[in-house]
Amino acid sequence: MAQKKILLIAGEVSGDQHGAELISALKTFRPDVRVWGIGGNELANTGMEIMFHLERMAFLGVGEVVRHLPFILKVMKTVLQRAKEEKPDCAILIDYPGFNIRMAAKLKKIGVPVVYYISPQLWAWGHRRVEKIRKHVDKMLVLFPFEKEFYRRHGIEAEYVGHPLVDKHFAHLPERFKEVREGKAVLGLLPGSRKNEVKTLLPRMVQTAQILLKERKIQKARILKVRHLSKEFYRPFLEGTESAFELVERPMEEILPELDAALVASGTATLETAYFAVPMVIVYHVTPLTYWLGRLLIKVNHIGLANIVAEKEIAPELIQNDFSAQRAAELLSPMLDPAVNQRIRRQMLIVRDKLGEPGASARAARQIHRFLNEST
Repeated sequence: MAQKKILLIAGEVSGDQHGAELISALKTFRPDVRVWGIGGNELANTGMEIMFHLERMAFLGVGEVVRHLPFILKVMKTVLQRAKEEKPDCAILIDYPGFNIRMAAKLKKIGVPVVYYISPQLWAWGHRRVEKIRKHVDKMLVLFPFEKEFYRRHGIEAEYVGHPLVDKHFAHLPERFKEVREGKAVLGLLPGSRKNEVKTLLPRMVQTAQILLKERKIQKARILKVRHLSKEFYRPFLEGTESAFELVERPMEEILPELDAALVASGTATLETAYFAVPMVIVYHVTPLTYWLGRLLIKVNHIGLANIVAEKEIAPELIQNDFSAQRAAELLSPMLDPAVNQRIRRQMLIVRDKLGEPGASARAARQIHRFLNEST
């Protein structure tokens, strides 16, 4: 079997994780596959050659994208030039739609077959981009059954493979729900993985925890540190805080079962938190321009992925200026009542049902293995 070359682009932490699981699974079919492109530490650990680290690619909102446009265009040009020279057997684009949908068009133009893994959320905000998927993507692999149905309605065949976070977390689910011990509760603060996101959200998260500490509703607050941001980056946000605050860098599947409730930045982390049935408040804040544009485009009722997947509100959302420390504390406080906490956890089990069984990464890898065989 001839060695295959793959260009992979994952510009976010979640894409790096899911991409690493995918490549590890693909290597059971093709041990000598060679992968290069854009990713992070997880993908690097699989042997992928990182041309640009995702730490340099994490732009949140229109303002940041415009400010970094020269760099973004340089990255596109550099990756495309190498693709022209090396002629990869396919490109795997993982989520990251602002960049990857444009790359799909450019790659298709130079004859590189395109597999899109983890669909852009076109069902939420981008119906007009569906035609771009039809023109430029050869294989679409989706995580949710409703996405397959969405593409079917638009005349596009998509393969439903399930969600890779189930593979990652299924074996770590606790046998029973954690029970709140009054006055001893542990609050998780999950401010996201992008620098600007953390800068925007973490100060108010810390203030929220301080209110709950003062009211003796919690005993400690654990801030989830992402690997690619240094401890020094977080330090200014913790100045003057009590010893009750801990900065922790451990896997989600270890941290989430220890939490009684959480304050979570909108994104994949909300889905993981719901999968472990941890009561939470979802928060979101971007620049006014980005928010205004988003309101024009977004076609769904919720912004948190956990609520979107559940198809109802299982966690309250505080968006833009609605997110104040006082309001977040007011929403979290009743969640720390033992009876309420257990009731919310039971409601959150709907997310486990929706996400289904383990095996997503293997199913996706099998689809890509088949695609590589068919495209040779």
